[in-house]
Amino acid sequence: MSNILVLHGFTSHPILTMGPLPETLRKAGFNVAQPTLPGHGTQPEDLRGVRWLDWLQTAREAYLALPEPRAVVGLSMGGLLAGWLAAEHKTTALVALAPALGFKNRLAYLAPLLQYIKPWAYSTDPAEEARRRAKSPNYPNFPTSALAQLVALQQRVPELLPRVKAPALVLEAAHDDSVPKAAVQRYFDLIGGPHKEYRVYPSQHDMLLDPLAQQISHDITTWLQERLL
Repeated sequence: MSNILVLHGFTSHPILTMGPLPETLRKAGFNVAQPTLPGHGTQPEDLRGVRWLDWLQTAREAYLALPEPRAVVGLSMGGLLAGWLAAEHKTTALVALAPALGFKNRLAYLAPLLQYIKPWAYSTDPAEEARRRAKSPNYPNFPTSALAQLVALQQRVPELLPRVKAPALVLEAAHDDSVPKAAVQRYFDLIGGPHKEYRVYPSQHDMLLDPLAQQISHDITTWLQERLL
C-alpha cells in the first residue's frame, strides 16, 4: 500500500479544508495521514508563539512515520512544507495545490514589522468577517506574528525546490484571491525534476472546498495512482 501525507494550509482547519480529497485517496487504496500543524484546528490565539520550524517539524515527523513508498500533498502553506519534504527525502510524488510562495496582498510582506504594532490581522468589516466564518472552517483572523512566520518560510523554500526530483503536480486556482499566479508558476519552475505537470482550475484558493473539489480530488488521485500503485 502506498502512503500519502496530506498537509493543510495557514489558518486552515486540518481536516475540513481538505474536502473530499483524503476520502477519495483512501477509496483508491492509499493510506492517508493528516497531521494538525501547530496552532491550527483550535482557536486563532493558539497560533501565537508558533514558529515555522514547528510546522516543518510536525510535517516531517508525520512524513517519516509513514512506511515507504510515500508521497506528499499540500495546500497553500502545506504546499511549501510538501516541497520542503520532497527536497529533503526521496519522495515518490509531490502534489502542491495553490502553493503559497507569494501573496496578492503586498501588505502581508510587512508582517515581520507590523507584528509589533498590529498584533492581529482582522477583517475590517464585521459583517464580512461573519460571512467568512459562516462559509469557511478556517480562522477568521490570526496573529500577525504567525503571518510573519509564514513569510519566513516562504523565503526559505525557493532554494530547496531545485532539489525536488520526484514527479510533481502543481495546481493553480485561477480565481485565487490570496496567492498570485506568478507565485504558483515560480514554485513550479523551481522544481528540479524533469517530470512535472502544471494544471489550472477555475477555482478559489481553497480549491478543495469549491464546486470543483470532487473533480480536483479525482484528478489528483488518478495522477497519484499512475505513479504509486
